[in-house]
Amino acid sequence: MQMEQNVTEILDEAIRALAVLDLNRLKELEVRVDSMATAGTLRQFSDRRKVAEKQRLLRMLLENCKSNLDTLHRLHVKNTREQWAH
Repeated sequence: MQMEQNVTEILDEAIRALAVLDLNRLKELEVRVDSMATAGTLRQFSDRRKVAEKQRLLRMLLENCKSNLDTLHRLHVKNTREQWAH
């Protein structure tokens, strides 16, 4: 049960960190998840539905961030081309 709580807390923290683009916090969370994966503790869950819901929310947030970054990149490229044209 403690493991499920730790994982859901990590996912919640990742969602909050992504919302404010806190890259340092995301790196810290990545280290925590890596250590849990190395220890093999991520395979033992009794409440998979709660973790799956958090994972779905995180995936949606990441897809949204990617879409926004792609749009910013396109705008930057367009703006750069326009500056060179003048």
